[in-house]
Amino acid sequence: MNCRMKRSITFFALLFFVLDLSAQMDIYSAFTIPDSMKKNADVVLRDELIKLTLKDINSAKYEVHDVFTVLNESGKNYLNFFKYSDEFEILDDAEIKVYDLLGVKRNTYSKKEMTSLKYGEGLVPDGKLTYFNVNAPEYPFTVEINYAIKYKGILSLPGFIFQPAFQSVQHEVFDIEAPSELGIRYKLINTDKQPQVTHEPNKDIYHWEVRNLPAYKSEKNSGSPSLYVPEILVGPNKFQLDNYEGDMTSWKNFGDWINKVYVKTSELSEERKLFYRNLVGNAGTDRDKAKILYNYMQNNMRYVSIQLGIGGIRPFPASFVDEKKYGDCKALSNYMRSALAAVGVKSNVVIIEGDITPRNVLEDFPADYFNHVILCIPQASDSIWLECTSTTMPFAKLGPFTENRKAMIVTDEGGVLVNTPKSNYLDNTNVFVSNIEVDDAGSAKVTATFKTKGEGRDILLNKFHDMKDDDKRKFFITEIAWKQPDIINITNSPKIDIPYAVMAKMEYEKIYSFKTGTKFFFQPRLYPIFDETIPETDNRKWDYYFKWPYQSIDTTFYKFSKGISVESLPKSRSLSLPFAEYTSNYTWDAATNTLTSVALLQVKERKINAADYQKLLDFKKQVMNDCNEKIIMKKE
Repeated sequence: MNCRMKRSITFFALLFFVLDLSAQMDIYSAFTIPDSMKKNADVVLRDELIKLTLKDINSAKYEVHDVFTVLNESGKNYLNFFKYSDEFEILDDAEIKVYDLLGVKRNTYSKKEMTSLKYGEGLVPDGKLTYFNVNAPEYPFTVEINYAIKYKGILSLPGFIFQPAFQSVQHEVFDIEAPSELGIRYKLINTDKQPQVTHEPNKDIYHWEVRNLPAYKSEKNSGSPSLYVPEILVGPNKFQLDNYEGDMTSWKNFGDWINKVYVKTSELSEERKLFYRNLVGNAGTDRDKAKILYNYMQNNMRYVSIQLGIGGIRPFPASFVDEKKYGDCKALSNYMRSALAAVGVKSNVVIIEGDITPRNVLEDFPADYFNHVILCIPQASDSIWLECTSTTMPFAKLGPFTENRKAMIVTDEGGVLVNTPKSNYLDNTNVFVSNIEVDDAGSAKVTATFKTKGEGRDILLNKFHDMKDDDKRKFFITEIAWKQPDIINITNSPKIDIPYAVMAKMEYEKIYSFKTGTKFFFQPRLYPIFDETIPETDNRKWDYYFKWPYQSIDTTFYKFSKGISVESLPKSRSLSLPFAEYTSNYTWDAATNTLTSVALLQVKERKINAADYQKLLDFKKQVMNDCNEKIIMKKE
């Protein structure tokens, strides 16, 4: 071989190396991202290839190739890889590669190097969590993730999200391949991007491909992402799981399948049935019987968190829960249904999504949207709904994780979509009463009582009630945003009380906000009565959601020593909108040297339409103006 030929081979080899490196740099180097893709973005999706392959009614494969550049600290949640596995959904393989600013590969992590933990307290066959957290080098940098999941059963199929907020997309592909005789259903949400469909012998292929989607901002408190994020829902026609075949082309058929799965899970021994009959022996109505059994369950059964769709759909038998005294949501609901049946009360399990911002359940697209089970006792006028996992929820009450949404009730005739009860602001009431004794120097002793029912009660029972004393004091000050005292002692009512009460005794060296000369300036109450984040904007696009509707009533008594008198009081206010109200009133009793401040706040609706956002924002400003007003007292 002559020197010229050697030089030509070397040149072409170098050229191919450079071209290959250039192609790699295009996708892995942060320098190649156009400015248009960086605007409003925390993460840039450089390339995404996702393929869902259905083989038959009992098996499928889901393959993912993702390359994304994390631009800043706000995008770090993309660096947490975690996948649940069980006997029906198996993480087959996974690999993560990390590239620096220039697109040079720095690290590769295989599935063997990831952490795997068993979960489910032994109740989930082959239950395993695999996770890995990528350590962030200097931003920006690029991560490549490749993984595959095998499905043994196609009840719940992964869909496709085109683009969440604060992410731009340079290129992505979503493909579905299904046997022609099996078919597949899809539903476009917040997008009109139709697939390219190819019909080949014995199989159909659906192909979506998009390029160059600039990032968009989200808006705080805008509810479920399914209300605005462009995505594709995917559902099977026929399916099988755990040897149970089903049809998901109608809600009725889906419910029929649930019924088949629940067969022979509700048996209790005759001895236990007799126990429950004796337990409700003095009860006169179905409601009375249900309340007794619900209270028994709350005091004797323990909830173990296993999400629906992970670890199987079939609940552990009622006899298992009765003996072991624990179960997950479906097991506890099934147990309660069995106990009710033993005393002659008919009830139905309800399959639902348990989340404070649930996705929309669509009547025209039956699918497995759900992750939770509750119970319903049908009544002629007002059905009884039971949250069987909670030891604190009052009888016949649902919280923000299950109320005001569509769910599937499983009847003897199959599945039926129903609406769960809508929360009322009067159900979630907070009442504050504060007695403040102020001396000549502006020091004070304070006795405050906070009573709450509904969601506030449930939060305190779950987060506050079992805390140590120091943590309770911190919780009272930080979570309620109470004015920091110099000394504080906290007590509370028993767990079963409705409303639940927290009592605080406090001392302040300076209770006033500030003073000038002989004048003292006091705030109307010692905490912000309307502590909601409502950002200023002139062009709200999406509806605004409170966590739940509620009302707060505050009465604050300032009792001053005889050497202090009133200089001026804030003006009383009255604000009224269809979705919210606020009133405040200030009175001075010279005979007792007592100033009384009374405020009522009512958030009547959870959802505020985007068209009314400016009214909500103005309402918040006016309430805060009142809260920031000062009571001016003078020292004689």
